[in-house]
Amino acid sequence: MIAEDSTLPGLSTERLELRPVEEADLGLLIELNADPAVMAYIRGRAATADETRAEWSQRLTHQSDPSRGLGYWLGFEAGDFVGWWSASWFAPLHDLSGIGYRLRAGSSGRGLATEGARAMIGQAFADAGIDRVFASTMAVNAGSRRVLEKLSMTHTSTWMYESEDPIPIPGTEHGEVGYELSRAEWSGTDVRQPP
Repeated sequence: MIAEDSTLPGLSTERLELRPVEEADLGLLIELNADPAVMAYIRGRAATADETRAEWSQRLTHQSDPSRGLGYWLGFEAGDFVGWWSASWFAPLHDLSGIGYRLRAGSSGRGLATEGARAMIGQAFADAGIDRVFASTMAVNAGSRRVLEKLSMTHTSTWMYESEDPIPIPGTEHGEVGYELSRAEWSGTDVRQPP
């Protein structure tokens, strides 16, 4: 599932230690996805262990490029696992990075999502080939939308999401929203600094 020769760097913020995802981390990721509160805007229910394995196989084989510094990190606050963050690759688009995060339910609401995502934007733009970063969430996910706005990202698109699950996630009828930040915008803002 995970390449053992990962060249992703460890990163740190004021409160977070971020280290590249490793094979041994699958148990933490399965536990995170097993919380229905964490997955409310992603699946509308807890994910199974097999769904989490498939998710991470996709993320680490098709949405990571460690040679460019793009991939996934686990976050720890004072040694405790709080979630993951990403500056991922949108193959085959070489100029775009996807910013993402998923936090434990007890870790939300304290600014950690913004703090880690800010580090991911910096990591993405450390690759001179990345011209813009993108993030998406459900339109009704007010918390994630606030995080993206705090990062100076701009709402650029809305689309309808088609789920494979037979029971739609509440709020699906309002669609998904996309946010973007260009390298020029990032260079000209205070997004690199904590609020």
